[in-house]
This record gives sequence, structure tokens and C-alpha cells, in this order.
Amino acid sequence: MMKIWHLQFVYLLLTFAVTNSCALTGKWASTVTGKNITYKITEAKNPVKDYKGNYATIVYLENLGFDKLGQNSNKEDVNWLLSKGYRVIEFDYKKNKNASATTINKDIIAINNQLASGNFCGLNNCSTNNSYILFEGYRIAKNIPYFKDNPNIYNTPEAYTEGDMLYMDIIYPANTTKTVPIVLSFSYSNSYATFDSKTGKLTNANKDLRTFLPYTFAGFNDSFLEGLPAHNIAWAIADHPKYCPWGSGKPINGKNDTYKSYQVNPDTAQKVKSAIRTLRSMSDELGLSGKIGIYGFSRGSTAGSMAIGDKIVPEFENTGFNIGVSDDVQAAALGPGVFDYTQIYNTLNDGDENLEIRCPWAWGSLEDNYSLWETMGASYLVESSKTAPVLFFYNTDDAPYYHDQISNFKAKLDAHKVPNASLINYGTGHAVPQTSKALNTLYSFFKKYLNPSIVTVSIKKDVVYFTENNDSILNYQIAEKSLNGTYKRSNYIHPLYTLDGEVLTEDFPEDHLHHRGIFWAWHQLYIENKRIGDGWEIENFSWDVTSVKEIKQPDNSKAIQANVFWKSNQWLDANGNEKPVVKETTTIRVYPKEKNYREIDIEISILALEENMRIGGSEDAKGYGGFSPRIKLTDDIFFKSSEGEVTPTNLPLEADNWMDISGALGKDGKQAGLTILCHPNNPEPSNQWILRTKRSMQNAVYPYPGAISVSLSTIQPTVLRYRLVVHNGGINTLDMPTIYKNYTNQ
Repeated sequence: MMKIWHLQFVYLLLTFAVTNSCALTGKWASTVTGKNITYKITEAKNPVKDYKGNYATIVYLENLGFDKLGQNSNKEDVNWLLSKGYRVIEFDYKKNKNASATTINKDIIAINNQLASGNFCGLNNCSTNNSYILFEGYRIAKNIPYFKDNPNIYNTPEAYTEGDMLYMDIIYPANTTKTVPIVLSFSYSNSYATFDSKTGKLTNANKDLRTFLPYTFAGFNDSFLEGLPAHNIAWAIADHPKYCPWGSGKPINGKNDTYKSYQVNPDTAQKVKSAIRTLRSMSDELGLSGKIGIYGFSRGSTAGSMAIGDKIVPEFENTGFNIGVSDDVQAAALGPGVFDYTQIYNTLNDGDENLEIRCPWAWGSLEDNYSLWETMGASYLVESSKTAPVLFFYNTDDAPYYHDQISNFKAKLDAHKVPNASLINYGTGHAVPQTSKALNTLYSFFKKYLNPSIVTVSIKKDVVYFTENNDSILNYQIAEKSLNGTYKRSNYIHPLYTLDGEVLTEDFPEDHLHHRGIFWAWHQLYIENKRIGDGWEIENFSWDVTSVKEIKQPDNSKAIQANVFWKSNQWLDANGNEKPVVKETTTIRVYPKEKNYREIDIEISILALEENMRIGGSEDAKGYGGFSPRIKLTDDIFFKSSEGEVTPTNLPLEADNWMDISGALGKDGKQAGLTILCHPNNPEPSNQWILRTKRSMQNAVYPYPGAISVSLSTIQPTVLRYRLVVHNGGINTLDMPTIYKNYTNQ
């Protein structure tokens, strides 16, 4: 019996040894799936270790609940990581539907916390500053140099006389047919030169702290960056520009710890710009689109904010690497930080005492050196609307000076009409967003500006087509259409589509054959006392669309401008030809789809070509005419303005400057709607509406009352502006006050 037991024991030992030399497997409790998932640990033949001898580790998440971007097999990518010296821990989610975008962030937080604690999957030697979470299909480019530090800037330690290189790490899609944008973050954990007094030498002890887990990803439960690939966005993290312990740094011959809790320009700006140029220069190599966003928290927010402005400061430019490559960024999400040092004395002792005391040590008094202080913050670089859009995030119970800094910076962006938004009170104190709702706000912001849907416009001989990612949006009719030679019409929109592809408008409806899609027309057309036509009923009236051209836009919208002449067979020239009586210039601008709505702007400019011209609506109490959508009307159609539900009446009714029409208008009877916004600069009064629940158009009346015609100038055109908002769901799904405010500010 003893001999048999001994043989069994030897067999078990041999089995354990063989298993450990190849791969270990086990179970890990996943918060996301609510059950244990299988992991496998594989060691590299030539492992990379950090300064303390701990292993560089990749936690590789595979078989997730969303489509993989890279084309390599997981085995290929894992073997590549092993060849680079990483220990790889594979987590197999087995296509669990809960392992999806944003939800997966809960496991990212849990993994980082366990790695930081020194106990993860039975291992106690994973590096806390060289460990990353990668999604399947992604690889890592480690230690990419982006700037050589000048040791004279922060002058710490004294033995540090030859500048170290600053690096970034880039997580990018492997072997992809689709390029992706990238978000760059400047670490809020400083790397720095370290002097060992025992040996009298500089060491590498703190050179690689970009992702020092006890402080960054785990210390603040910051899962935003590592969760980006679930949204088809790559990410990178760079050494913080202040290459020095955060509480240290001094000018040469200056006071100790002058730079206790801040960084200075031009050093910071130069490094930030060089990092962006370096990242963009690698776009083709790494499958990146060239679109770059900035994500920053705390000191990382202060540093990253130097990237967003459009002001050119020669001292900040053309220093570092990849000179000539653009250092523009397309968006930034900035947490609490410092953006304007001239504002630090607004309220004394509000959390920025270090700045209040020490900034004068570096730059002299604010009163005597205001322009120098100004150059130290990102606000100085904001010069026009070309500044990148910004999403601010902060909690109001954080240090008060952070709120003050954001409020002042936001006011400057508003003054220059730079798009910006705020995510407030997603948590408590000095913290990053962690909930799915807050994180989705961040991800949606970057997707909007870094990977926007593409609106395209195609101008043909007869029709203009607006589409987005091959989905139809609307058609503008150039050529004349008719019904067996009658009711000839042009210069209108049809079809207009819902977001899910249903036709929303009607043309030649049986009850009113002269109605057509989205149109603008008036019953009365007079020259002096002669009535020469009816554009509403299409009697003795025609539209001659002479030209249509695309108008370039500063954003991702697309626009056309059409020149149209109104004509009548009742107004002829000496040769008997119809003579133009009005020149209309109409601009149609279509914006990319937001989460559940799309905006379409229509501007109509009307200039009389004959003296004493007048237009008017119907010559009755209704007075209808002007801007009129003819849309499909379902039995559950519902009208609402800012004042609440609106019940249509036979006569015009007063409401606000916007009106929503919702019902089962979407695909398969789903709720959808159309909101009509009238610009407040339209001719007064502009709050009269003709509304109908059956077999009719909806009408934003101008002029009103319609029975009384109004004059058109031959010098100053009459301009009418409207916005259409096509949306899924009911009006309650939209933030209409904000949408209307944004429209009125244009």
C-alpha cells in the first residue's frame, strides 16, 4: 500500500509541475455576469519585470458580449503579447450578453482593485504599474517616447542633470479593416527621476508610474479609458508633463517646493502638443483614424486642457517630436482642474492655498505680472470657436475652487460659442464617473465628436439626396413634378424619413392634392392691386429652381443652397415670357443623428423683384399659409408645446415658438415625432399655429393674420428660419428647452 501511495503522490507532483510550466486555470467571480468565469494564466518565456521584480501583466478579456474589432484570432494576439514578455491572463466571458459596452466597466474596476491589492487569480507578483486590461482584438504599444524632459524646469533631484525620456502607452486595434479614433490621457500619477542616497546614483524606481494602480485606475476606480474599446475607440496614456513628484519642484535658485501642486508653461504645453503629434503620426501604423480626444482628471485635466485651444503661441509650438504634424484635438472631457491661474484669488482659502501661496514665488505678484500668469493656463489658448468641444465633469462637493475654475472656463467657451456640456454630481468629492449612466455620457460625447455619423449630400439634376451611413434622411425636389400634368410643384422636401426609415411626409394626398411634404407657400401674391397667382393652391404659379450648390459647414452637418425664382403666367415681360417676381434663396442644413433625434434647419430668404409686392395667407379667419409640413397622421396623434398639451381648433391658436407632433409614426407603429421650431427672429407675430388631426397640413403661420397681406422689400429680404427635429419616442425623450436655446443662439 505504501508503494502505491508513493507512486500516486509522485504522479500528482509531476502533474502540478507540468501544469505550472504551461498554463494555470481557475475561476473568477464576475460582477458583470453574476457567476464565475474561467481564466487561464500563461507565462512568457522571457518575462518583462518592473523595477521591483514584479511581472508585466495583461488581463485579456475574450468572447465578450459585443463584436470584436480586430481580425486576428485570440490565440494570435495572446501569443503576440507573450512574445513581448507579458504574462497573459485570459478571461473567457463565453459571449455573455451582460459583458457589453459600459456594463463591462464593473469588472474592469474589480480587476484593477485586485491587481493593486497584490492578490489576483492566486498571484501576488503582478506589477502595479505595468499591468493592463485589454479587450480581445487589441494590442499595446508600450513606452512610445514623446518628449525628452528638461531637468532644469523642476530641478529635482539635484543629481538629475540629463533629461529622461517621457513615454506613452497606446492600446490599438490589431489587424482591423476599420480605423478608429483614440482618446489620450495624461496620467494623474507622476513619473520622476529618483536618487538613491545609499549608492549615490539615480535609479529607475519611479520612471514608469503612468498607470500606478494604487493611485490611478484602482485608486480612483477609473475604468473610462480601459472601457473605450467596447465603444470602438482606442486609448493612450502618457507620462504626466511634470516629471517630478507632485509635491516638489523648484526653479533654479528658487524656493523649495515652489511648484508644490502645479505645473508650468511653456514646458507643459510643449509636452502636451508633442504627445499629440507623436500619437497622430502613428495613426496609419496602428489603425487609427487621426481623430484624437483628450480625457483628463485632476492634474491630468489641467495638463490635458492645454491641448484644446486654438491660439498659436510660438514658444509653445514646434518643440519636441514630429514637427509639422497637426496637434489639434477634436474633443476633450475635463474633470476638476486648474485652467486659469489668474482666478485663484477669487475666493481665498477655498482649497487652492498651495497655489495662492506659491504661484507668486514662481511668477511674481499677479498684479505686476498678469500676462505671465495668464499664459500658464488653458483659458489663455481659447481664442475662437475653433477650440475643441469640451465636456466638463465634477461634483459640487469637491474643493470649491474646482467649481470656480470650471465655471470661469465654461463662460469663456460660451463667449466664443465653443460647444460644451457638463456632467455634474455623478458621485461625491474628488472622483471620476463610475456608474453606467455617467460613463455613457462620457462615451457618447466622444463618439459624437470623434466618430460622428457622416451625413452625405448628393445633388442630382432633379433631386438632392441627404443620407447618413446609407440611410435616407430627406429629398429636396429640384425638378417639377406633377399628377398627370396637374398640380405642378418643385422646391419642397419629400420624402422626409423617420430615424428608422419610415416615410414621414405625404405628396399628392387624395384629400388635398396640392399639399406636398415640407413646403412653404402663400395664397395671396399681389403686385399693387393685381393678384397674379396662388402658390398654395398652385394656380397661375410656378417655381424655377435655377441652381443648387453645397455650402461648406464648420462641423459634420451638410447644407445646400437653392436659388429659386417665383413666376406667374399673369406677369409677363415684353416678349410674352413669364417674368420672375420674387427671388427666393433657401438653405437646408442637415445634422448628424444624435442618440434619438436629428435636427434639420431651413432658412428661406424672399426678395421682391417688383415694386409694391405683397404676399398673404388665406383670405378668411384661418389665415393659413407659410411654412407647412404635410405629414402622415395616425389615430393617436398628439400635439404639445412648452406649455403642455395642445388641442387643435379650427382657427389659429396661440402657442410657443415650437410645436411637437407625435404618434405611431415610426417603423412597425413605434412612437416617433416631428417638432417644428420657429426662430425668434422671424417676423412678428410668430406664435400662431394651424393644427389638424386628420387629412391636413400643420402650419406655422406667417404672415398673420393671413387675410391681411404684407409687403415684400426689393432691398431687404424677408428671412424665415425653422428647425425640424425628427425624433424617436415621444417629446418627453428630448431636452427641448436646451435644443430650442441652442437653436436661438445660432
